[in-house]
Amino acid sequence: MLSNLAKASRFLLPAVFFGYAAAANADLVLKGDWAGLKPSLTGYLHGDVTREVEAVYKTGLPHRAPAIGLLGAMRYKLLGVGKPGMIVGKDEWFFTEEEFAPEANSADRIARSVAEVVRVRDRLAEHGTRLVLVPLPAKSDVYADQVADVYDGRPGRAQYSDFVRRLARSGIQVADTRPVLIAGKTRAEVFFKTDTHWTPHGADLVAEAVAASVGEDRDWEESAFGLAQAQTVSFWGDLVSFVTDEDYGALAGLEKERAALWQASAPDEGGLTDLFGAESEFPVVLVGSSYSANPTWSFAEFLKARLAVDVLNVAEEGVGPGTPMFSYLNGPEFADQKPKLVIWEFPTRYIAQDLLWAEAPTAGDNPGLALKLSSNLTEAVQ
Repeated sequence: MLSNLAKASRFLLPAVFFGYAAAANADLVLKGDWAGLKPSLTGYLHGDVTREVEAVYKTGLPHRAPAIGLLGAMRYKLLGVGKPGMIVGKDEWFFTEEEFAPEANSADRIARSVAEVVRVRDRLAEHGTRLVLVPLPAKSDVYADQVADVYDGRPGRAQYSDFVRRLARSGIQVADTRPVLIAGKTRAEVFFKTDTHWTPHGADLVAEAVAASVGEDRDWEESAFGLAQAQTVSFWGDLVSFVTDEDYGALAGLEKERAALWQASAPDEGGLTDLFGAESEFPVVLVGSSYSANPTWSFAEFLKARLAVDVLNVAEEGVGPGTPMFSYLNGPEFADQKPKLVIWEFPTRYIAQDLLWAEAPTAGDNPGLALKLSSNLTEAVQ
């Protein structure tokens, strides 16, 4: 029986392969991207047509996406590795390669970041607004034990410490978050295993650290915001995409993350308008990255409760912490109302990325800016 199957497979497998190839090419011709090809003699001579055909095969073949997802799941299941861009630690803890960039601890990059923070602090101070910077340590630093076999956690720890030290020497008010996250991870996870972001538990710990940093110096009328769990959601961690797509996550042996969403509400909250119909003012503004912008982590809600005040959240996803700050300072929210306090959530892993200060004002925007930035840089590197 087995010998008959073996003999049959010699003919069956090639038939299946060539049959699929014929069907796939027919699909490309009838419904795919072939219609967009414009072959010409010049195109043939210079290889343009060849490149166009190759592009069609790379992107237009039917079942391409499922095949890639399936292969990724099988690769992880058999070899325990993912695509470039992520690191697999122990017990299926995933980390982004952004945290392992060799230039992450560049003194010049840290100095530039400190100088830009000082510039923002000074601009806010001109309008009577106080700044509290909230640096976030790398996940691979907080959970260095989960990635110790492939990564030394000391560079990330040194980067965070150097950044905080220079900020303090420059007179920046800092909420030191690393100690509370390190201590808090003994009670519950402060980062998700397969996602780059913090858990609501981690976000709440940081909100408490921000409140402690602000202290009793709160020049706003406090309101006792209560916290209530709104719902629990499940989702695939953003680093799973470096292994497979969501349809094959379970096949790879991975599980969805779960997060409890929290909502803060003040007693007798009547909406966002006062008795005369005017929009409510926000004494506190939150600026930052996806750690603040994504409601799944509930950071803004925790800040409301810990600071006893309503918080305007202007954080943005996908652009790091720098761009949202400049968008806010140049936007209508800041033009219309100067808050008492601005909280700037700032993941330190972005220090190594060129996009961090892509939207920063240049000397051309302000004639005196070049000299001021140069002075700030000199102070920051010392």
